[in-house]
Amino acid sequence: MTHPDVPDDDVLFDEASGWYYRLRAEDVSAADQEGFAAWLDRGPAQARAWDEVLALLGALREPARQMRETERARWRTPRLRVWASAAAVLLAVAALTLQSPWPDRWRADYATGTGESPSLNLADGSHLQLNTDTAVQIDLGQDERRVTLLRGEAWFEVSADAARPFVIRSGEGWVKVVGTRFSVARQGEQTRVRVAQGKVQVSADGKQTVLLEPGRAVDYQGHRLSAVRDFDGAAEFAWRQRQLVFRQQPLGEVVDELNRYWPGQTLVFGEALRQRKVSGVFEIDKPEAVLKALKHTLGLSAEQYTGYLRVLREG
Repeated sequence: MTHPDVPDDDVLFDEASGWYYRLRAEDVSAADQEGFAAWLDRGPAQARAWDEVLALLGALREPARQMRETERARWRTPRLRVWASAAAVLLAVAALTLQSPWPDRWRADYATGTGESPSLNLADGSHLQLNTDTAVQIDLGQDERRVTLLRGEAWFEVSADAARPFVIRSGEGWVKVVGTRFSVARQGEQTRVRVAQGKVQVSADGKQTVLLEPGRAVDYQGHRLSAVRDFDGAAEFAWRQRQLVFRQQPLGEVVDELNRYWPGQTLVFGEALRQRKVSGVFEIDKPEAVLKALKHTLGLSAEQYTGYLRVLREG
């Protein structure tokens, strides 16, 4: 018989997984840490639940095999659903830990957290808007104005100054302008450049250079430049109006992009479901409305396991 003062195992497991994710959040506070310590001190049941969560993290060393087994197991009990979902969340946490934003943020002059997109006015009259999870260094010298994009994405409106070119360093390459409007995004080793107005020089190695005109885009990684191509400005720059635009894109890609702006994680179970095509304009600041729209248009079910975990599956 369950003691009336002790929550059941499922409740404790939810609480423990919630604490696990909360303690790794960008805005974790001393009050959060004190709250976790108080929760852990309530008794041995809480300690056992916490040990279960930590044990799951150690069991995630074969993620591909585990995901295949998870898909084959048809969730025979609610308890299995909780464990599998928590395992998926911990896998996501482990991956994020390996790509921690904090080293870049410590080096940056300006940095943003999840979902933030503030604007900056520089002393030379130029204007920057930083996207979610972005870090930049800024050096406005006498001969050159330089921004180093450590991670993330920034929109630039550069004030014209022929005597001081404006240079963005990202990865192995650079972007050089005198006065124009464009965006530069860095994800891992890849950098994307999109021009809205004016002309931009882009180089991946300091030798080979391409000139981008409005409506044109190029990517580079290491010392390799992609072919110059057109791009969809309405979709690429929608984040500046706190929106995301998708046109016939796989649900898995859509959710991965939404996760960049929302706290916690939304997961899609099933490869067939991940490949379902999605079109729409979604409000970054209204995750519940976005999930409701996805459920309605694709016939999905959405389950909330903790404050930081949402799971989408076939309805």
